[in-house]
Order: sequence, then C-alpha cells, then structure tokens
Amino acid sequence: MITKNEILEREKRWTLIAGIASVMGVAIILATYGESSAAVRAASGFADRLREIDGDHSSLIMASIGQFVGWSLLAVPLVFLFRAAAARAPQVRGALVGVMVIAPVLIGLGSIISAGSIIEAASDFEKEADQAAITKCVSDKVADESDSASGDESAGQTGTTGDSGTTGGSGGSVSEQQRSDFEQECEDDEARDVRAATSLAPLETGVGLAGLLGFTVAVIYVSLWSMRTGLLSRFWGSLGIALGVVFAFFTLFTLIWFIYVGLLLAGWV
Repeated sequence: MITKNEILEREKRWTLIAGIASVMGVAIILATYGESSAAVRAASGFADRLREIDGDHSSLIMASIGQFVGWSLLAVPLVFLFRAAAARAPQVRGALVGVMVIAPVLIGLGSIISAGSIIEAASDFEKEADQAAITKCVSDKVADESDSASGDESAGQTGTTGDSGTTGGSGGSVSEQQRSDFEQECEDDEARDVRAATSLAPLETGVGLAGLLGFTVAVIYVSLWSMRTGLLSRFWGSLGIALGVVFAFFTLFTLIWFIYVGLLLAGWV
C-alpha cells in the first residue's frame, strides 16, 4: 500500500512537469492554429485557400504537426490530476486513465488526418471541380437576385407618371461585385463538396468525434474528482466541469482553463 508520504513525493516529482506541459501544450495549439486544418475549414474563401494549399502545403503540414504535439501534451496534466485524485479517493475508476491519454492524442491525430484530407481536396479541386455546376449555381443566384430586385422595384412604383413613372431604375440588374460574390460562394460550396468526397473524410470524422467525446469525458471526470479531493478549488473544478460539457463550442475557454491549471501545478499562481 502506498503511504501518504510516497503519494506526496510522487506528486512533487511530477507537478512541475505537468504544469509546464499544460502551458506549453496550449501555447503550441494557439500558435499553430492560424495555419492549421481547423482554421482552413473555418476560413472564408475556402476555394482560394485550397488553391493556395495546392501550390504549397508545407505550412499546413507543419501547423498540423504542431497541433498534434500541443494536444498530446495536454495528456500530461490530465493523467497527473487523474492519478493524484485516484491516490486520494479509491472511488476513482483507474481504468479511465487510458481516456486521459488517448482522447487528446486523438484530437491531435484528427488534425493531421484533416490536413491530409484538405491536401487531397486541394489537388482534386483543381482537377475535378465541376465548373458546369459552379456556372449553374452562379446563374441561379443571379436570377434570384434579379427577380428580387425587380419585385422590389415594382413594389416601389408610385403610380404617377412624372418624368419616368417609377422609382429606382436598376431594371433588376446585378452588379459586378454581386456577381463576383456569387462566384466566390459557389466555388466555396463546390470546394467543400470536393473535400467531403475525399478518401480521408470518413476517417477524419470518426477520429475527430472519438477525440471530442473522449476529451469531454476526460475534462469533466478530472475536474470533478480534482475538486472533490482538493486538488482544485470548487470554482475551478466546477468551471472545468462546465467547460468540459461545452468543449466542442467553447474550445478556447477550455484551453484557458488548462493554462490556469498548468500555472497552478507549476506553482506560478
């Protein structure tokens, strides 16, 4: 049986390492996000981004590796807090330690797979983009906009002849800027369709969902038992539970929570 002194000694050896790993992990994730696959997916002008990546995808690859390293480092504070809580409370289910390791690694791995999917989509988009579908999409948008403008003009007629008999005078035409915007939207839609059809897309979805679910469970469970065993205050433990629940929607706030945990473990707060 491990004595209390042995538990404290083990924690003393690993607490600084866990704290540094937590802060470094978040720093790497944030530093590499701008060029990562997640940023590419969220960016406007997705078709243009695919063209850029098709020409040079080294930045995307490096950023995705950084994302993998950053998320993997978050396994260190999760495992540390889990084991520290388990040493204090026998009710903690030791078998869940695997989730603490696998979940953040899966999120990082998902970033690399996503990068591969985007690189494949960038190549396919240049070769296989359905230009006819894009042209039809633009024509449909132009027609809809023209019909809408014509309807607004008709509704705005005063019923008096005057000089022209109507207000406005655009004739339901579409400006060059509007047409350019429509072309961009239609190209982006086609680019997303091409990416969804890549061979890595199903694997990316599966790994991403597994990582998301696992990380949610890990953060909630660790926060709960760290709070119950006194490793975290009631406020930060409760906040960790809440952020774990909404991790998919408020990822940045969850990462900020990890920064605090890292500073706490390292003894810097």
